[in-house]
Amino acid sequence: MSIAGFPVGQEMNVTYPDFKVSLKLHSLMQISFDLAEEPFAHKETVSIQVQPLSNGVFPLSWAEESGARGTNVQDFDRGVVHLTTRSAEGR
Repeated sequence: MSIAGFPVGQEMNVTYPDFKVSLKLHSLMQISFDLAEEPFAHKETVSIQVQPLSNGVFPLSWAEESGARGTNVQDFDRGVVHLTTRSAEGR
């Protein structure tokens, strides 16, 4: 399965207000992330769901081993990644 424009193999460093993360898009079904800084330090490879919104814009969602959940919208046309997360405790 492929989705036109989804950059499988892409590696990127993303800076959010509270942390930085390194991402690698392994496939349409898997992403790895590496948060190197405390208090969020964590590495994991997770299964993802990807659905294109438009050319170069892809929302991804996943669940981590801890039960935390995340969704991000990767906008490759603008070079921006938006993120929402929910902890395992629902916060």
